[in-house]
Amino acid sequence: MSILEELEKQYHEIDQYYSGLEFDASSRRWTKKEQQYKRQRDINDQAYFLFMFSRLEDRIRQESAKLIRRKKSSISSWRQRAPWDLLPNQPGDNLHFKSRLALLCDKGGADFKLVSDYYKERNSIAHGGSFVTPISMPTVIIEMKRLYRAFKTPA
Repeated sequence: MSILEELEKQYHEIDQYYSGLEFDASSRRWTKKEQQYKRQRDINDQAYFLFMFSRLEDRIRQESAKLIRRKKSSISSWRQRAPWDLLPNQPGDNLHFKSRLALLCDKGGADFKLVSDYYKERNSIAHGGSFVTPISMPTVIIEMKRLYRAFKTPA
């Protein structure tokens, strides 16, 4: 089971628990309790979004670094290798996240846009904010798992 599958399972367990409490409070017209449980579900969404995105972000950093190292070592012509030699080949080196992302997918494509949108959400949450746009965690989870698999470079 991958880390994203484990997180998905845990997310759904917690969300269902608070959803049940929220529904019970709503049906009893306990407005304050209902709002508390809704808030806990919102925080759960943010926490799991951020954790899942961090795993995707790490995948992109690792795979882009592998690609750079492979290009540097496999291209014999210095003219073709020169642009690759300018790039750092370690995941922690100073190369902007979106630049690393552009090495793994079409910069004008749907995956690049989706990850960029998720990156905005990640930055908002990580810096004390909330979601910039409403999200559906079940949809996000499906997309994060798909993207995680898609950003695996061939050996």
